[in-house]
Amino acid sequence: MADFGAAQLPQMIRGFWVSQIIGTLARLEIADRLACGPLEPSALAKAIECEPHATLRLLRAAVSVGLVAALPDGCFGLAPAGELLRSDVPGSVRDFAVAMTAPGHWLPWGRLTEAIREGERQAVAALGHELFDYYAANPDEGRAFTGAMANHSAGVAGALAQALDTSAVNHVVDIGGASGTIIAALLKANPALRGTILERADVVPRAEAALAKLGLSSRCRVVAGDFFDSVPEADLYILKIILHDWDDQQSVNILRNCARTMRPNGRVVLVERLVPEHGEPGEAALSDLNMLVLLPGRERTVSEFAELLLAAGLKLDRTFGLTVAMQGIEASRLT
Repeated sequence: MADFGAAQLPQMIRGFWVSQIIGTLARLEIADRLACGPLEPSALAKAIECEPHATLRLLRAAVSVGLVAALPDGCFGLAPAGELLRSDVPGSVRDFAVAMTAPGHWLPWGRLTEAIREGERQAVAALGHELFDYYAANPDEGRAFTGAMANHSAGVAGALAQALDTSAVNHVVDIGGASGTIIAALLKANPALRGTILERADVVPRAEAALAKLGLSSRCRVVAGDFFDSVPEADLYILKIILHDWDDQQSVNILRNCARTMRPNGRVVLVERLVPEHGEPGEAALSDLNMLVLLPGRERTVSEFAELLLAAGLKLDRTFGLTVAMQGIEASRLT
């Protein structure tokens, strides 16, 4: 254990250096530039409108963490590990890198100690706004966050479409589904299905543009609304990592609105990270801390989700795996 600490703990402590290197490479679109071929630091600096020597220093650091390759002629090229920082490749994490290292996430995490002491989120103290209000006021950062969620949804959408039987479903509502990724997979799997995305007013234009790009504007609409007030009528509701943003009472309110407007034989499907019942380590525990810092919500166990559903007039019918980290929870109205 001591050997591990001596070798690994200092690297872990400096982990934020690496996070910001990656975020800066993504924000400056350096991977996209180097994807066209190696460049001298001065040429790259000119292309990205940055100071040449500072750009060289960033590139050297990026070599040290394995994202960029230094070539014998003094040029720098994109290393294989840096490919996913490109904006135009399947599985891109560029938007995720930007969003996670930008002020919306970065500054509240700087107040983790206060969050632990107080048991309260730190977004307002760090940003002056609740997180989603901050994104509305900072649309460039909001777009990066939406893009990050779209890329995350892409890893889940196909599995969800395979796992759900929509043969008896006429209308599906994706609550908070800005990117259109999830609903697109469902509509592709069932050509008779029609859909609606419910989003905040400031996100509606981005969602409409995403649907147009996917060629789904004729089968799916976007409506502005507040899921705490009401949701459109539907046979199937999809809530992908929505409830983890909100506390128990807020989550019950959202679910109750679904139960109230759900058509006969309707279903609610949650896509969430499940905290193991006995506290085993995993991604959910880290995401749970992220929720503590940023928002009122938290990650939950299966039994905790069952309690929320029951309080909203719903019953948990089944859980099913989607990816290594994400699970589906299917529920229906209590009889």
